[in-house]
Amino acid sequence: MRVAILETIVMPAGHEVEFDRILVEELKKQGHEPVLFVPEKFPFKIDYHCDIEYLEGGEAISYAGAGRLKRLWLSLQREKRRIAWYDSAFRKASEGKCDAIIVPTNSWRAMRSIHHSRIKNSPVPVLYLFHGIMPKERQQFCDGVQGLKPYPHIHLGALGLQTDFPELADCPCFHAIMGPVYIPFDLPVTPEFHPHTPLRLGFFGQYRREKNLDFFLQAFKKARFEQPVELVVQGATVTQEDSDDFERLRREYADQKNIRFLHKNLLGIEWQKAIMDIDVMLLPYGAERYRYQPSAMLFTAMGYYKPVLQSPEMNPEILREFPIGEAVRLDSVDVFSQQLETFVNTFPKKEDVYRQGLIGANKKYGQDRLIQHVVEILAS
Repeated sequence: MRVAILETIVMPAGHEVEFDRILVEELKKQGHEPVLFVPEKFPFKIDYHCDIEYLEGGEAISYAGAGRLKRLWLSLQREKRRIAWYDSAFRKASEGKCDAIIVPTNSWRAMRSIHHSRIKNSPVPVLYLFHGIMPKERQQFCDGVQGLKPYPHIHLGALGLQTDFPELADCPCFHAIMGPVYIPFDLPVTPEFHPHTPLRLGFFGQYRREKNLDFFLQAFKKARFEQPVELVVQGATVTQEDSDDFERLRREYADQKNIRFLHKNLLGIEWQKAIMDIDVMLLPYGAERYRYQPSAMLFTAMGYYKPVLQSPEMNPEILREFPIGEAVRLDSVDVFSQQLETFVNTFPKKEDVYRQGLIGANKKYGQDRLIQHVVEILAS
């Protein structure tokens, strides 16, 4: 089956880049032919090693660095272009250039665009993936799914850990889909759990102030460890405000010789090497949205066989099922510092527990299972 991946999101880094890579690589492994459908002059961050078809309708739009008013204008412009991109994809499908289409990352607004586009009458199956449904958007999402029931080739998938959608029980176009782990595609290694000495802790990903980095750094500095520990702090920043805040933290902790800051985007093999080079992934993110949206960094930690120290609201179902790390309280610097001490100081005794938990999580959330489910939907 020739499967088009319709990607329109521009990001300097982030899970969209790696998620598209998962789709491409695993489709190939399972005997399918992926092709990318993208807007003209699309700024690829990595080479996906597959065919590319360019869509009519204008270039992709980035929100990077845009203020509130400009972002609103760009949002309106993007919606207009999105409809044009969908129309172009419809024409390509009608010309036989694909057997199915996957739109990898969407908000509920995409469903509004579908109604205004010819793609709702696509001659091939089209699967839209939504990375977690927030409570405040759930009613809009469900109404959108209900509104697309008349179009048999349009499928809507909620990607994540939420599977209970009784209000959509009568919608054959709706699917609950488990998210996949992220793995090091470009390295000649099979991820395994082998900690270093000193123990290496890593804080990675797109940096936003909501991720509690300042809070964590205070706790790390205060903690007293019984073994040597190193900390790597990597931050990819999108806005100038976040960039300035990251640099402020770098200056404040410059005297800590066991803390290393890396202020840059990491993509492809550079990103994979950096993750493989640490032992524990630190995820003290306090945002409530992580109860509902699958955390790309948590699924990266699992796929790279890195135990986690995480906030309790981050996809709590995973820690309940698999002992891949510890949830920590973020009530105060003192409380968190004590928990960090305990985690590090007891780590040698719990290595095998974490190892077995990571093996189980990788079996359940394997990329092969995601693509098997996706292909079943597209072939139904």
